[in-house]
Amino acid sequence: MVSNSVVTRIGMRWPVHASFAAAIFAFLYKYWLTTPVLQYMSVGRWRLFAVVVAAGCGVALSLLRVSTSALSCGVMVGLLLGRTWAAWTFPNDVAISVCAAFASHLKSFWRETLLLTFATTLAGFCCAYFAKRRVNIRREGVGTKCSDTINFAKSCLSYRL
Repeated sequence: MVSNSVVTRIGMRWPVHASFAAAIFAFLYKYWLTTPVLQYMSVGRWRLFAVVVAAGCGVALSLLRVSTSALSCGVMVGLLLGRTWAAWTFPNDVAISVCAAFASHLKSFWRETLLLTFATTLAGFCCAYFAKRRVNIRREGVGTKCSDTINFAKSCLSYRL
């Protein structure tokens, strides 16, 4: 039995948004780690570029109305899955299991994972805040002018000479 209630739609929206964010970040992170450009970049520049791209993705997903909590969880899962995917598919002399690839990434890159998750979440939160604030200011401005005009018209009509 499928319900069309608001609670069901909201309950389904969060996992879909988190999965969408995870898929995007897993794909980007996997290909970012295996690209040949990394040979020519320092670790500091790699981190800076990764933070900028993560923040940009956070803003884009926030503009698509992905909630901040779904964005944060999706980014964390996506980064962990992307690195595990890269380590698992990278050619090795010895076969590596998925669990070993995951543990290896967590040991080596937990700081970068937290940094990128924080940057994405902060950018998404700020974007959502300013977008909501902009809409509220627009609504207040229009509502205030209309109500002032209506109140002025009422006072003029009720005034007797």
